Amino acid sequence: MKLISFQIERFRNILESGAIPIDDSITCLIGKNESGKTNLLHALHVIKPAPVNRAFDEQQYPRWLLRTDQRSGVFEKTTPLCAWFEFTDEEWQELESKFGRDVLISKEWIYEVNYANEAFFDVNIDESRACRALAARYEVEIAETTLENLLTALEDLAGQTVSDENGVEGPSDQASKAAEALNAAKSLYPVSVRESICGELKALLPTFFYFDHYSELKGRTEIGPLIEALRTGTESSLKQDQRTALSLLQLGYASADLVNEDYEKRSSEMEAVAADLTQMVQRFWHQNRFLRLNIDIESEEYEDGENTRVRRFLQLRVEDTRHSYSNNLDVRSSGFRWFVSFIAAFGNFSQSPVVLLLDEPALTLHARAQKDFLDFMEEALSGRHQVIYTTHSPFMVDPAHLERVRVVEDLGPEEGTVVRTQLMSRDPDTLSPLQGALGYEIAQNIFAGPDNLVVEGIADYTYLTVLSEVLRSLGRTALSERWQILPAGGAGSMPAAVALMSQQLDVSVVIHGGIRPHAKLVNLVDEGFLDMSRIILLSKIAKRKEADIEDLFDPKDYLNLYNSATGSSVTLAALGKGTDRIVARISKKIADFNHNVPSNWLLANREAAAATFSGVTLQRFEDVIIAINSTLQPVGESVGNEGRHTAD
Repeated sequence: MKLISFQIERFRNILESGAIPIDDSITCLIGKNESGKTNLLHALHVIKPAPVNRAFDEQQYPRWLLRTDQRSGVFEKTTPLCAWFEFTDEEWQELESKFGRDVLISKEWIYEVNYANEAFFDVNIDESRACRALAARYEVEIAETTLENLLTALEDLAGQTVSDENGVEGPSDQASKAAEALNAAKSLYPVSVRESICGELKALLPTFFYFDHYSELKGRTEIGPLIEALRTGTESSLKQDQRTALSLLQLGYASADLVNEDYEKRSSEMEAVAADLTQMVQRFWHQNRFLRLNIDIESEEYEDGENTRVRRFLQLRVEDTRHSYSNNLDVRSSGFRWFVSFIAAFGNFSQSPVVLLLDEPALTLHARAQKDFLDFMEEALSGRHQVIYTTHSPFMVDPAHLERVRVVEDLGPEEGTVVRTQLMSRDPDTLSPLQGALGYEIAQNIFAGPDNLVVEGIADYTYLTVLSEVLRSLGRTALSERWQILPAGGAGSMPAAVALMSQQLDVSVVIHGGIRPHAKLVNLVDEGFLDMSRIILLSKIAKRKEADIEDLFDPKDYLNLYNSATGSSVTLAALGKGTDRIVARISKKIADFNHNVPSNWLLANREAAAATFSGVTLQRFEDVIIAINSTLQPVGESVGNEGRHTAD
């Protein structure tokens, strides 16, 4: 079962989230602190929660609306959670095998929960097909279209008799089949067709596993309460760290044998669990590859009145084989404790598909370790499970998959928390993790090779790389793979970036503006830091007195990007006639225009947008790419794409 989208209504600071699409593998919710990211996970967790129960209650209703909505009746009608699911092909085949072909009309269905924690299934069912399928399965000649009428008809038919050659009355062939079909119908549909199918849907719902920093393992945990909770089915009464410890034990076994007096029996099981855990951690923890986990059971005597009793504790120690030194898990780095805790907690759920709800995962990890955890989610989790995680760390955003990002922003009590698939926000700080992620990705490539292309900003980087991909897919000239592209952070920063890099590396520059380079760049040419032939003026490519990177687009193409990114419907006619740069023309019409918004949207929707670009746009970007590639210094063999294609 796949979660495909969900919607939250009147829950804490969320008034109406709108439908939030969920990626098949990993979905990233970014936003500032207190924006509502955790609230989204808590609401989803209600569906089928693990490892602890979670439910809605009126205290979670927006406080400033509660009394008014209770008096008006809105509270009783509110559905705080609405989730859209889709059957897998395997589940679909099993349901059709059980209930009949086309009884379920659509693979998609809706699950809703209200504040009374009543669950509702909105699924398209054809009862008449269910009846016909059952009759056909038992070869009964009945064509009823409702279960009630089918049961009545089967009872009547089952009572029919015929006389044999000796005049003895007995059930006819159809009566025997009807009796068999009647028993099957009552077993398959004891209440109704819808009730039985909804019961199947409930069983197929994936478990929603929630994990946050409160779930971290302790280095020493008393076992008795864990065993008692397991014996009595009261695991939800345990603290979060205790539940993680119990999950760890369940990697092996969790029973009274954990406190068995037989040390060898105890020890062998704990060693097996420790080995499994170590293997999983070492696969993705690259900060220190010499760590090994050891797990043991420690006994402690204590006086209970006149009696001496024994308590047993789960001890987790970490051995550094490089230094032949071990210590308790509690004194290791907070990042390592978190990573181990997650592996331990999730181990008990890893065999069956679940939806993982990770609240600020890996927050205490070093930047490189956060990248390790991104790799862990991609390689070890996403193939079988859906992952939804929150973050405000740029290192926890994968710049190669910005289509997975959802932007969460609290707009105050009038609008509440909103969630956008478009990479835009009224508050620039909300998008800072995205900008940081892109900047970090770019920074990793600086000085990786001798050929560096300096551009003014992130938008230039985005447009050049995306349009290069489009041109390459069409067999046209694309950027040479030798280029490392560096956004300088604006025209003012460009001379400093060029001066810094050109002392050791070959540098080419793409600049906005007029038909002459900036004076500071000319100074660098005069001082020998930069070759004039390696300065590409966009104004010359666009054949304008002044040009930005946006002026390489046909104006209609750029307005399509702008309108798609902002949900607007601005037309060229609305901008009026003029020869100004397209960004300047929009800025006159739209006071708060942010030119990074269209480029962010293009990055997240590159495949859909690529098919819309006109021949004019493609030709101009190909022209600038040819100009850029022509500045590469020979390295003994031809590089880049040869030839030039005429736009259609």
